[in-house]
Amino acid sequence: MSNEIQIRRAKRGDLAAIAALVKKATRSKIKMEESDVMEWLFGKGMWVAVQGETLVGVAACQTENLVAVTDVLYIAPAKLRTQAGKPLLAALEAELDSLMCEVNILLLPEWTPKTMRTFLQKQGYEAKTLDDLHRIWREVLDGFDLEGRELMVKRLRERMIMAPL
Repeated sequence: MSNEIQIRRAKRGDLAAIAALVKKATRSKIKMEESDVMEWLFGKGMWVAVQGETLVGVAACQTENLVAVTDVLYIAPAKLRTQAGKPLLAALEAELDSLMCEVNILLLPEWTPKTMRTFLQKQGYEAKTLDDLHRIWREVLDGFDLEGRELMVKRLRERMIMAPL
């Protein structure tokens, strides 16, 4: 098995592996079925990290009004957090840059391990409260279930875009 991590867009053939990865990464705290993953696949931009033949990471986001909301980010096993997580986030952020997004807001379950939060801080993400966010960014989050979630935010552009593109 190759140790090299490959990042690519998720596809329908990944559904079972993604569901299994989420169960493993969350120690079954999240009950995940292939039908749930199918909704992600059709409703979000979704990337996977693959090592050899094994899926080791998944990230998915939605964008609205130049704001990206990433509510899916799982890596397993945890020892691959940096090796798989760094290129996975880089691929996601490159796509968000091409979409001119100003910010990526991660919605993390409140039970997310401290080691994952530390990893995300090293990637430029900061813990924020809803009140810390710009009004427009908060409005985008209105469509998301924030109960039991904590925010980590990374600005992707120094200045907000205030005129239509």
